[in-house]
Amino acid sequence: MVAILVAFMFIGLVLTDAGVEKLKVWRAARATRPIANTLAFGPEMLWQIPEGVHLSDAHTWFRPDPAGGLEIGADSLIAHAIGAVLRIVLPQLGEEVSAGQPLFRLEKDGRSITLPCTITGKVMAVNGLLQKQPGLLNSDPYGVGWICRITPTSIAPEMPTMRFGEKAMMWLESEFTRLREFLSTQISAEFALGATSQDGGFPSSGCLGELDKAAWSAFEAEFLKWKQHQ
Repeated sequence: MVAILVAFMFIGLVLTDAGVEKLKVWRAARATRPIANTLAFGPEMLWQIPEGVHLSDAHTWFRPDPAGGLEIGADSLIAHAIGAVLRIVLPQLGEEVSAGQPLFRLEKDGRSITLPCTITGKVMAVNGLLQKQPGLLNSDPYGVGWICRITPTSIAPEMPTMRFGEKAMMWLESEFTRLREFLSTQISAEFALGATSQDGGFPSSGCLGELDKAAWSAFEAEFLKWKQHQ
C-alpha cells in the first residue's frame, strides 16, 4: 500500500507541471534519441532529457515504472564527465536501500564515484547487462544504461527534488557550466586542454580522467549532494 501511495504521489508531482512543460518541450524532444556520449551534434544534445525522465539534485534520474516502482540511473553529466566506465557496482537484488546511503558505484582507472540513493525502498530489479557492457551507461544513460528499479517503502520527507522537461534541461545545462568551473579549479593550466574541448572550453568526454582521486572525491561532494553516513 505504501508503495502505491508513493507512486501516486510521484505521478501527482509530475502531472502538476505537465500541462505547462509538455507543449513547450516534448514535441521537439520526442524525436530525440537517447544521448550518446559524444559532441558530434553539439554539446546542447547532452542536456536533452527524454520524456518521462525526472532529474534529482544528486544527478540520478527517475522514471515511473508500470509496476509501481521507479527506474533509476545516472544522468548524462555523470556519463560524460567519467567517459568510458570500466566497472559498475550495482545494488543487490532485494536489497533494502535508504535515502542518503550509497546506491551504486562507477569505476575507472583506479578511481570511482558513488552515487547516493535518494529514496527509501527495495531493489526489485538490476540491469545485469551493465556487468558485461558498462559502456551502455555512456552510450544510452536514459535507456538501456539504466541501473536498477526500486519500489518505495515509505512516503518521504526525503523524496528528492525532481525536475523534468524544460526545467530539467535548463538545470542540467547550468550543471555542465558548473562542471567547467569545477575543472578550472582542479587542474593546472598545462592539463586544462585535455579536460575541456577547444569549443569554448566545454568539458570533454572523460574529463574526470585528467584528475586525481582527491579531485574525484571533490566532484562527489560538489555534484552528488549527499553525505555518506559513517
